[in-house]
Amino acid sequence: MQITFLGHAGFLIETQHALVVADPWLSPHGAFDSAWMQFPRNHDLAPMVREKLEHSPKERFLYISHEHKDHYDPDFLRTLTKRDFTVVIGRFRRTALRDEFVAYGAKRIITCEDSQEVPFKGGYLKLYLTDSGTNRDSALLVQADGHCFLNLNDCKIHDRLPAVVAEEGPIDIFTAQFSGAIWHPTCYDYSREAYAEHSRQKRGSKFEAVARAMETVRPRVYLASAGPACFLDPSLFHINLEPVNIFPRASELFTFLQHRLAGQTPRLLEPMPGDVLDAGIGDMVSLAPERVTEENVSQYLRSYAALQTRVFRERRRNLMLEEVDRIHLRLREEMQQKLEAFSLADRVMTPLYLGLLELPGQLIRVDFRSRRVEVVSEVRDLSRYTFISSAADIVRVLDRKLNWEDFLLSFRFRASRSPDVYDASLHNFLAAEIEDLRAMCDTTLATESRKERTVVTAGGQRYAVNRYCPHQGADLREGWVEEGRYLVCPRHRWRFDLQDGGSCGTNGCSIKAECLGREKDDEKREASAERPPAM
Repeated sequence: MQITFLGHAGFLIETQHALVVADPWLSPHGAFDSAWMQFPRNHDLAPMVREKLEHSPKERFLYISHEHKDHYDPDFLRTLTKRDFTVVIGRFRRTALRDEFVAYGAKRIITCEDSQEVPFKGGYLKLYLTDSGTNRDSALLVQADGHCFLNLNDCKIHDRLPAVVAEEGPIDIFTAQFSGAIWHPTCYDYSREAYAEHSRQKRGSKFEAVARAMETVRPRVYLASAGPACFLDPSLFHINLEPVNIFPRASELFTFLQHRLAGQTPRLLEPMPGDVLDAGIGDMVSLAPERVTEENVSQYLRSYAALQTRVFRERRRNLMLEEVDRIHLRLREEMQQKLEAFSLADRVMTPLYLGLLELPGQLIRVDFRSRRVEVVSEVRDLSRYTFISSAADIVRVLDRKLNWEDFLLSFRFRASRSPDVYDASLHNFLAAEIEDLRAMCDTTLATESRKERTVVTAGGQRYAVNRYCPHQGADLREGWVEEGRYLVCPRHRWRFDLQDGGSCGTNGCSIKAECLGREKDDEKREASAERPPAM
C-alpha cells in the first residue's frame, strides 16, 4: 500500500489491485467562496489525480467524506471527462451529496451505511458515519496488502475507536483533524485577550482529542492532515499571522504530542502535497521538492496570496441601493421560512439580530419564542445574538451559490452574543438549510430520548449519569475526567461538572449527574483515567 498526500485532507491510496482517491481538494479557487485556500498549495497535482481516476487499470474509487468544499471539490471533479470510477459516500439523511453525483453522471455510486464494507480484490474499504444535526461526516478505513490506513479526517468518532481497533486489528497509518474548522471564535467580537484564550482552549482540546485517539489506536505512523487551510483574501489574510488562533500548524501539534505521549509517541510525519508514504516500511519513499517550514512560512503565504490576487478581484462587486433593499427583504423571508420549519424554536431564549453592513438602521430581529420576524432600528435586548454581513456576500446564499454552512465557514461576517454562551439550537438554526431543519430537529429529539444511564468515577466519588451526550449522542463511557470533577465528551470535548448535577458551563446542558457516594475497592468500575487539563 502506497499513500500519496494530495494536500489538506486528500489522499491517493494505491493497493496491489485498487486505487482510492479520498477528498481531493485541488481547485485553484479554494473553498467556501474562496475564503479557504489549500496550504501548502497543491493545484499542480490535479493532472496526476485526473489521470489516475480516468485511466488507471486498477479498480478505481472516489471517496468523498462529506459536503464541506475543502473535501468535496465539484470544480475539480467537473474537469474529469471519464466518469466510470465508483463513487463512495455515506448514506446520510440529507441526500444532497448523492443527488449531486447522480446529476454529475457517475456510473456507479455506493452510498454506505455506517460500518459498511466495500470489497475489492485483495482488500476492502469501510466507512464510519456521523449524522446528527448539521454534522454529517464519515471516516475511511482501507484494509489491503496486509496493511491498514484509518483516516478520520473531520469525523468525530473518537468514542467508537476502541470498537474499530478491536474489529480491524492493528492500524498502521492514522490521520485525524488537528486544526479548527469552525467560525468561533474567529468571527466573534472579542477583546484580543478573550480571543486568544478561547483559541487556546479550542486548540488544546483538539490536541488532547488527537492524543487520546492515538492512545487507543496505537498506530505506527501519524500523518498530519485536515488542516490548517490558509486565508488569502486580503480581508482575511491577518488570520494566518495571528500569534494564537484555532489554526495551528503541525509543528505545534507535534510538540504537544511528544510531551503528552512521552515514550508512546508514534512516528509523526508532516507530509507536503505530492509526498508518497509506503505503508509497509512506514516512511516516505518520494518527497515533493517544495517544502514549507517555520522559517519560510510567512514569505510563502505572501507569495501565494500574490498569485491568487485575481481570484479575489473577480469576486468583488458593488451593489446599487435597490439591490441591497431586495437582498434585505429576501433575507427576512428566508428567516421566516426557517422559523416555520424549526420545531425547537421554543428552546431558544435569545433573539437573533441579522444586519447588512449597507443598511445599519434596519436590523432583522428573529424572536424564537413568539415565532416572529420583524425589522427594528437597533438592538433592544440585553440577551441577544447578532450577525452582521455585507449584502454582496450573503446574497450568494440566497441565490443558492453557497449553502448556509459554507457561508458561515467563509468567515465573511461578524457575530457577538450576550451572554457569551453557546446555544446548539440557535447554531443549528443558522447553519441548516430550510429543507433540512425538520429532520435536524427530529434527530435532536431522538438523541435526547436515549435515557440509558452509566456510572463514572471522579475524585473518589461514583456518579450515575446519562450515558449519551445531549449534544450529538457521543458515548460518554469513552470520555474522560479532568480536575477530579469534569466528565469530558470524547467528540466535541464538552465538559460536564459532576459536582454540579452534570451541567455544562458552556451551554447549560446537563447529563443529570447523581452522586452515589465514595468509591470502594470492590465497587470500582472501569472509568476514564485522570489527566491534567489540555494546555
